[in-house]
Amino acid sequence: MKRLITALVVALPLYTATATYANAPVQGTMAAFVVETEKNKEKLVEAKDVEPNQVVEYQLTYTNQGNSDVSGLKVVGPVPVGTVYLPNSAIAKQSASLRVSIDGGETFESEPVKRTVVKENGEVVEQIVPAEEYTHIQWVPRGAIEGDGGKQFYSYRVRVK
Repeated sequence: MKRLITALVVALPLYTATATYANAPVQGTMAAFVVETEKNKEKLVEAKDVEPNQVVEYQLTYTNQGNSDVSGLKVVGPVPVGTVYLPNSAIAKQSASLRVSIDGGETFESEPVKRTVVKENGEVVEQIVPAEEYTHIQWVPRGAIEGDGGKQFYSYRVRVK
């Protein structure tokens, strides 16, 4: 089971990031790190093997190798099967709105994700969908990624089940 979790946590997101922008002026890379705590300080170690309850940080870097600024970029990071998204761990190093998906990346919405449910007694209530149900994280940058080597950085964390 450990090897299967490792394959899902490390390999799938890396394939997704590199395949999406392989022939575009904006090139994306994604790296996975296990978060370790040593003497009350966090240390990131390249994720080669993961175990249950470990925290993995994904770091996404997008570089514009073209000459012109590029806008309209949407950065998507999967929450791999066998992991759960850690609330409030998504970071963008530039101004961007954060959206999440609970349906495999088909649709994205702002947090908190809410759904209307009917209780057994017939009462209709609005409930917040827990972060454990997130399947993807998405950032929509508010500005363009500059040409000639402009970069944008994003990261988020998941916990291995």
